[in-house]
Amino acid sequence: MSESSTSPTPPSASVSESDPEVHEPPRSIAPTPQLSTRGLFLALATVCFVPLFGLSLYAVIFGKASEHELPVEILIDRRPLLTIEGNSKLLDDVVVVTNEADFEIPNVTMNLNGQYFLYQDKPLAVGETLVLRQAAFATKSSQFWVPGRYPITEITVTGKLPTGARGVKEVQF
Repeated sequence: MSESSTSPTPPSASVSESDPEVHEPPRSIAPTPQLSTRGLFLALATVCFVPLFGLSLYAVIFGKASEHELPVEILIDRRPLLTIEGNSKLLDDVVVVTNEADFEIPNVTMNLNGQYFLYQDKPLAVGETLVLRQAAFATKSSQFWVPGRYPITEITVTGKLPTGARGVKEVQF
């Protein structure tokens, strides 16, 4: 029998004994602390308190949105509105918003009970009265207000003032 098949073969590439990387222990990949306890505390305190301080300063300088009164009159009424065919009128529950300012009010948004919203595309002109069907107000998930199902407890109207601030008018019923 031949012994060539049972003899071990030497490795083809020999490792040099003079290479220093061979004798070094393996590098650790575990995370090591980079900050001291005090440094970590200061970093977390900064992340928490800087935004809080910034927002507080902003509120002091610019005030709350409700501090800027929007000069409009808000009424709940029943008025005759044209039908889809346009040849007759039906009595319908409406919200009436009248601009009492001497400037037009752009970006007018309204909401009923803080849940049902309506956005007016065109600015509310000086002295203009806007008559809106209550059934036109909808939630963000497109569920429409049904007049008479629930009472209206509050109506909020917001719009842009000439100063650029957001004016707010809130009426409780």
